[in-house]
Amino acid sequence: MTFHTTNDKKVLLRLVVILMAALFLRLLMLGRESLWLDEIASWMFASKDLQHVLRSEPTNPPLYYLLLHFWVDWFGASESAIRSLSVVPSLFSVWLIYHFAERLFTRGIAYLAAVYQAVSTFQIYYAQEGRCFSLLVSILLLATLSLWNALQSDSPHRRYLYYGAYAFLGALALYTHFISIFFLAGHGLYVLFRRPKQVLAVGTSIAASLLLFSPWLVTMLGVASGGGQVRRYLLLKLPQAYFSFLFGDSLIPLDEDAVQHIPQTLEENWWILAASLLSITALVPFWRLAWKRWGDRMLFVFTMALIPVLLAFLVSFKVMLFDERYLIPASPFLYVVVSATVWEIRLVAGTKEASRTAVNVGWSAGVIYCLLLALSLYHYFFNPRFGKEQWREADTYIDSLVLPGENAMIVFDPDYLLPCYRYYTTRNLPSWQVTPQIETKLETSGTLLDERTRGFQRILLVRSHDDQDTVLNAVRRNFSQESYRKFDRANPIEVYSFRPSTK
Repeated sequence: MTFHTTNDKKVLLRLVVILMAALFLRLLMLGRESLWLDEIASWMFASKDLQHVLRSEPTNPPLYYLLLHFWVDWFGASESAIRSLSVVPSLFSVWLIYHFAERLFTRGIAYLAAVYQAVSTFQIYYAQEGRCFSLLVSILLLATLSLWNALQSDSPHRRYLYYGAYAFLGALALYTHFISIFFLAGHGLYVLFRRPKQVLAVGTSIAASLLLFSPWLVTMLGVASGGGQVRRYLLLKLPQAYFSFLFGDSLIPLDEDAVQHIPQTLEENWWILAASLLSITALVPFWRLAWKRWGDRMLFVFTMALIPVLLAFLVSFKVMLFDERYLIPASPFLYVVVSATVWEIRLVAGTKEASRTAVNVGWSAGVIYCLLLALSLYHYFFNPRFGKEQWREADTYIDSLVLPGENAMIVFDPDYLLPCYRYYTTRNLPSWQVTPQIETKLETSGTLLDERTRGFQRILLVRSHDDQDTVLNAVRRNFSQESYRKFDRANPIEVYSFRPSTK
């Protein structure tokens, strides 16, 4: 992009300001909190040799882990270094959403969408997480822009180039996360009903993406046939996902404790929920006007904000795949819809026949909406309730419990918590990882625990991501509890200290 006129220089300056603000928010507390379970899994997978990186997690494709492998080699394995890989595509997505919205709508809408992408705590959170989701957003945004350019191009040569780019980016998205298949399906459905003459070209491009992805396709289908995640609170997940897209996960508590106490959560945060519902409802008439103004362009954006989410939701009644973080690529399209709606208030206000009352209601709704976004930002950076899992603090506490020379062992329930300890520990104490098979044996065996813990002066039990008390009850039957501490942010971490029973 070349800037020659004064107006173009203003555009560049505004974009630079938005990008600098986005960078500041994404770097502000990049390493302040400890890595959580999934981030530590990313570090563990990426730290292996290339052969193991490509095969480290069959349930998820390897592109992110491959990039993180080289990133860690170059920048180290600190919390900030691991997470900084996600900052780069997140910044790119701010520029992309501007370019996408300007291409389909106007520069004013593009500015609003870019600002929304920059300040959204939902985007900031995943820009500060050592996982693939920030990368996935930028790839699918670029793929969608390539598809739109192909659909709009008058030049056959350029159209083929755009379709080729779309097929390649579709494959990259699939190699980043399996959820991309629903976004490709959304593209296909839009073209099928709105651009039927280009169905063959789009279908061929999607087929090419799937062909490039075929080495992992069989694995993905195998995982799907195995049942996916545990189906919990499925009916709540759809409204929760869109609330997260719009306002982030830090406007009201949406963690495990909040979900387990839904009536109490709703009662404590009723005014926030009421304000958000009120502002969205008041903006609906302007959304309808924007739809009339932009027609097929608004339909394209709305399709990408809605159809992939609904498809994943419907499939989850059979195989549980639905998670708002997986579906984060839908959120930038939702930001464009909201930006076009807010911009419509400005356009309507400039007309003579506009109702002053309707315009004032629209502006008031916009102000309330912006205040809710500001509150979400405040909670994200300053309210400890919305922090990540506290493995750094938990591991420091674990290491402090064991005296020098004391023969102690840590029991991890479940087994996959061990890397969380290994990342932060300075002592690397002996451990026993309780697999599901071992947990089943503990229910029937009266000697297994005694055999595994014989000779140790202290047993530390570390629990998280599991609400079953089988292991805890087994340890309590054999040992005397000495202390207990809970690190309760996000998924709580519980640390129990036991001594051999004196009975």
